[in-house]
Amino acid sequence: STLIYFAFLLFAMLIFLSKNEESLRFDFLHNVFPNYTNHISNFSISLILVLVAGFIGGIQNKSIKGAYIVASLLIVANLVYELFLPFINTMDIIDAYYGIVGSLVPFLFLIPYQEFGIINNPNYIENNKTENPVL
Repeated sequence: STLIYFAFLLFAMLIFLSKNEESLRFDFLHNVFPNYTNHISNFSISLILVLVAGFIGGIQNKSIKGAYIVASLLIVANLVYELFLPFINTMDIIDAYYGIVGSLVPFLFLIPYQEFGIINNPNYIENNKTENPVL
């Protein structure tokens, strides 16, 4: 599961870098979404933040609750930033859509990761049993 996590992370970084570096662009993405490089930063940044939050939460307590919170905040932030702050940004709903999708895509990995990617180490449990636990 960790290898898949790093593959997801690498993909998100590569598509982010492809915005300015033509040699890093994926032909299959360009064929499906011809102007994806104009909006890819919202997608990539959202994907990376949710992916990292979910992976860390999964390692710490086998919960991706933090990823749900981060994704919710990012969805709201994308909508507010792209629709209601024209003095900071050129209003572009397509950017918001890319950010929303970028916030949701990591759950394709995180939900199976939470269920199957982390297992308890039976050796750790067996070796750390104590007869008089401290309360």
